[in-house]
Amino acid sequence: MSEDLLPGHFPFFFQDVHGQSPFPWQQRLASQVLESGEWPKVIDLPTGSGKTAVLDVAVFALALRPADAPRRIVFVVDRRVVVHQACKRALRILDRIEAGDTPILRRVRQRLETLSPGEPLGCAALRGGVPVDEWSQRPDQPWVAVSTVDQFGSRLLFRGQGVKPTMWPIHAGLAGNDCLVILDELHPGLPFAETLAQVGALRCWGPPGRYHAVEMSATPTDSDAEPFRLDPVADLERCAELRRRVQAAKEAELVPLASHDLMPGAVLKIVKSVGKLESRQAIRTVGVVVNRVRMAREVHRTLRDRGYTTFLVTGRMRPLDRLDTVARIGSALDPDGAGRGEGLTIVVSTQAIEVGADFTFDALITECAPIDSLRQRFGRLDRRGRYSSRTGRSARAWIVGCRPVVSSVKATWAELERRSKDGPIDVGPASLQDFPSEALAPRARAPRLLKTHMDAWTQTSPLPIVQPSVDWFLRGLGRRCAPDVSIVWRWDRSEEALRLVPPRPSEFLPVPIDAAKSWLSSSGEVDTADGDRGADRETDWVRWMGFDSGPECIPADAVDPGDILIVDPRRGGLRAANWDPSSREHVADLGDMAQGACSRRATLRLDPRLPGIVSPPLPSVDPAEGSSNEERVGDWLHRWSADSGQRFDWERETLERLGDGFEIDSVGLGEYGSDHGYYVLTERHGGTKGPIVDTAAMDGSDQSGSLIGTGVTLSRHLDGVRERAGHIAESLGFPSELRGDLRLAGLLHDLGKVDRRFQAELVGGDPVELEMQREPLAKSLRRVARGGHCPTGMRHEVASVAMAASNPGILEGAHDKDLVLYLVGTHHGWGRPLLPIVEDPEPRRLTCTLAGHLLEANSDLVESTLALDMADRFWRLVERYGYHGLAWFEAILRLADHQQTGEEAEHHEPDRSHGSRRNKPLGLSRRRRRSTCICH
Repeated sequence: MSEDLLPGHFPFFFQDVHGQSPFPWQQRLASQVLESGEWPKVIDLPTGSGKTAVLDVAVFALALRPADAPRRIVFVVDRRVVVHQACKRALRILDRIEAGDTPILRRVRQRLETLSPGEPLGCAALRGGVPVDEWSQRPDQPWVAVSTVDQFGSRLLFRGQGVKPTMWPIHAGLAGNDCLVILDELHPGLPFAETLAQVGALRCWGPPGRYHAVEMSATPTDSDAEPFRLDPVADLERCAELRRRVQAAKEAELVPLASHDLMPGAVLKIVKSVGKLESRQAIRTVGVVVNRVRMAREVHRTLRDRGYTTFLVTGRMRPLDRLDTVARIGSALDPDGAGRGEGLTIVVSTQAIEVGADFTFDALITECAPIDSLRQRFGRLDRRGRYSSRTGRSARAWIVGCRPVVSSVKATWAELERRSKDGPIDVGPASLQDFPSEALAPRARAPRLLKTHMDAWTQTSPLPIVQPSVDWFLRGLGRRCAPDVSIVWRWDRSEEALRLVPPRPSEFLPVPIDAAKSWLSSSGEVDTADGDRGADRETDWVRWMGFDSGPECIPADAVDPGDILIVDPRRGGLRAANWDPSSREHVADLGDMAQGACSRRATLRLDPRLPGIVSPPLPSVDPAEGSSNEERVGDWLHRWSADSGQRFDWERETLERLGDGFEIDSVGLGEYGSDHGYYVLTERHGGTKGPIVDTAAMDGSDQSGSLIGTGVTLSRHLDGVRERAGHIAESLGFPSELRGDLRLAGLLHDLGKVDRRFQAELVGGDPVELEMQREPLAKSLRRVARGGHCPTGMRHEVASVAMAASNPGILEGAHDKDLVLYLVGTHHGWGRPLLPIVEDPEPRRLTCTLAGHLLEANSDLVESTLALDMADRFWRLVERYGYHGLAWFEAILRLADHQQTGEEAEHHEPDRSHGSRRNKPLGLSRRRRRSTCICH
């Protein structure tokens, strides 16, 4: 083979990744995309035909033509549980490319590595309650991101769910540029497809051909688009495997009920009858799909209490719990869907399992639903056609109906009754067609997107007084979808504990805000359950506001959309790993496990309340004579790691990573629930690949970006950000003049830090340390906390703009002076469109010399025109580059700043005179650590 990567190499790439040849349609799609560079607007394929292979095509197309293909591949689905299934394929592609153990895979990896330093391909999952995602840290790195409609759509519209407002422009800039957006099974997400097309019509700047939207649906928004479909001859006749899947025999019978309350009993009765057929018809696995979360819980409890091996899967699970549940289901089912053990294996779910989930069952029990939903559910029945091939029988299903009140369900049930008069109903992939239009789920439409909508949303700082809701643009007119909040269970909710072991997306549970408020106020569940809390205990949760302000005690009625709530595990709220507000079972604290899941520095809290932490050394105990705290902890850790008890994978990896050395911090009496002190062990910087600074936790605040304990000088930081911003812009193919503007903005962005009061912040207010600094700092000395030396509300980037504008010579080489000054002012997310300028009670002159130019400004800018100038500049740039084009430039500079901070910390040896305490390595082995993560 040639050393070049060619379109004809796609089948070899597919074979190397998955160990099998692509289906004919997959090869046809790849040829079409690779030869033309264009994607079909619509892909209409039956369930079970391997549609997620579009990810393989997209990744290979990016490697083949890296300068022309979108850098980020976003697979958008409408069910949280499905995100994991699509991520599995993305991770398989990533792992095989990283291994590079065949000639084709090596070439693909080498091509992708030319685009960005680090991993050749990233993988992220956006599910809900995510403060900062991994995909938003490197704008030049290739990514495969799998997301729900709400998560990606809210980011596109500058209102990212679970994202701090200061970070909204970064997410909007990345979501609105350089993306291939694949919308899977749009029947519930049609309004967002319309919104996406309307946003695209407003684009006015960006590299040509680097933004595409593809609908994988039988009912696309553009009825005139020519869909890509299966070819009966080229695809089915040539491929026995695909033919078996598409033509699998399936039949269903109707089970009418007098009352909805009889559903659990009816399901139990059917399962018993299936059990009697088990040995004769080889039925080993049963899927049960109902319409509501509450009913799913009741059915699961009924089957579990009768001794059946039963799993519950809904959209209301913590990502780590979902991973564990799906893994256990995988252990119980073999690839064909047959059970591995004796008896039946049952999976109970809501409609979250309808679209794209890679489960296959020998039999299916489903509550009646609109016909388009039923078609998707029957896609889980003998998904690969192997049951009918193995047994020679049709796979069986039961449709349970109970006095439907929704018109589409009524129409579906009436048509099913008509068809059942001749015996079992054919529910195979080619059936269930020609139903009356009334049987389809109601199709909501998105409102017309106006410039006034985008004008309001793009203003993120300060927010406009009146701003349209994004809900209707994601879900359709008239649809009310309550926004989510994220719940995290932690034993210690103190600021110091959350700083050392920050909340991570992989431990977040997304819950509708109304249901969360009701649960916290002890008044029972709203909408989706019927729990009954006891006495009100408002003190057992706090709102996590990030590193700038820490946890905050609030009443239930003060909870806002997107909030992150840290809750006492004793309050309960989960049962069988799913949201259940009636449960009072203690919930597992996943804090340490979540750090490793995001590939951050490993942590271990020696808190006796955590399972497995037995008799740890405590800070309240005086160390024995001749034994330091580090030695006592090291001895305990040795004993714990040598314990013969069974360990979870994350525990073993944490021990291995701590084995190269750890830092030790003590957490004292916590204000929010901790009644004792304990130690927190953190993986030592010198023993890790990743930086000591957690760039995923940077939220735009000075606290997260400046007070990081590395003592880096201002000149070094400015030079680093300048070069990094230029490299990113060059990698993305920006023209030279824009690359130059981004470089200049990077050089100027932190000039305001020369303020002597800000410098005092960075040395912890120590006047001796302040005088000892030979030049201004950009980052604080080690273990320095915010000290309140600067006037409240004063932003250093405001002074940076004033200083940069003070000497025309520094901007002389700029292509777009407005853009440079704007980027300097917004590099922490403020100033869109008004900069926050506060009165300085003790004004002073700020000066510095840069590139031979004297830059100076007065620190009191209240009477200046700076704020109005910034607002005018903002609207001029929006007109020039578009809403998302301008946000893309912001994202590049801000993420270059974050990356530079991480790089400085990674290669910086902390000054041990500032309280650094390190132990000797334990001598435990470490496995290679992957820095690429799934950020759930």
